[in-house]
Amino acid sequence: MRWSLVLSGGGARGLAHIGIIRELERRGVPRPSFIAGTSMGALLGAMYASGWDGARLEEYARGFELRDFLENPAFKLPDMMLSRLVQAGSAISSLLRGRSLDSGARARAELARIFGNTSIEDLPIPFACTATDLISGMPVVFDSGSLVDALRASMSFPGVFAPVLRDGMILVDGGVLDNLPCDVAKARKVGRILASDVSPFEPATPESLTNGIALMFRCFDVASSHAQKEADSMADLTLYSTDGRSPFQFEDAGAIIELGQRSASLAAADLDSFFASAPIRAAKRVAEALGFSRSRRRRAPGNRVPGNRVPGSREPSDQRA
Repeated sequence: MRWSLVLSGGGARGLAHIGIIRELERRGVPRPSFIAGTSMGALLGAMYASGWDGARLEEYARGFELRDFLENPAFKLPDMMLSRLVQAGSAISSLLRGRSLDSGARARAELARIFGNTSIEDLPIPFACTATDLISGMPVVFDSGSLVDALRASMSFPGVFAPVLRDGMILVDGGVLDNLPCDVAKARKVGRILASDVSPFEPATPESLTNGIALMFRCFDVASSHAQKEADSMADLTLYSTDGRSPFQFEDAGAIIELGQRSASLAAADLDSFFASAPIRAAKRVAEALGFSRSRRRRAPGNRVPGNRVPGSREPSDQRA
């Protein structure tokens, strides 16, 4: 079966993609024929496309320390009140002197360590990722050329990592305009599309927006959500995983991964339908048309993960809660 996997951006939230992948592997489904991703989804998608399995992805995620990939020494200080004051002063100084808090040089070095000189077109599984050009205001799709350069651009969260300058463009995080690049997968026409969305838009509370950093992240989420609506409907099946954490809250990676795995597990019936052969799906549609079965199985009210948004799936015909 030929199918496409689409992984959204979301920073730390994106580690839930690993749980999705692990559950798909547990179910024995074939690897995708095409992968598209944005930001963290681009990084994990590229790893998966290059041959990493879920176990290797999880091992990497559990050892990940964000501060190891930031150049600014202030962000390596212990998490104490004085450290936070130093970090705040350093951040303001960096933004006044340049375009971001961090140059992204160490992040790029880590990408180079992982992928070397790999070109996108040389990956075992065809892959593409997105970035946003601030000059034209248009999304940019990378499906050839340097994998490291493409990922560095796709992960350039505005204000945090410096944008990438390329061919007259100023490139920032793909999530600004295309956080769930189902449109990229649909254009490739590689079978059905399974999307993993770790940044579904939800109402905020006033208590969660009490500082400038929270407001900056919220602005990004609002803009990204509106830009994503059309692309979101292009997926044949979308799995949602979120626990409300911020994009840079990488603590307890295991819990985020487990959240993704539970989301996929709760969507077992939908996954069975997605990966069923074409004749089986056709027979099911005939049965549904004749009234022999419901159009799809719904999650029971009890299928909730305590303390989290209800994870699971949505097909294009569903309406978001």
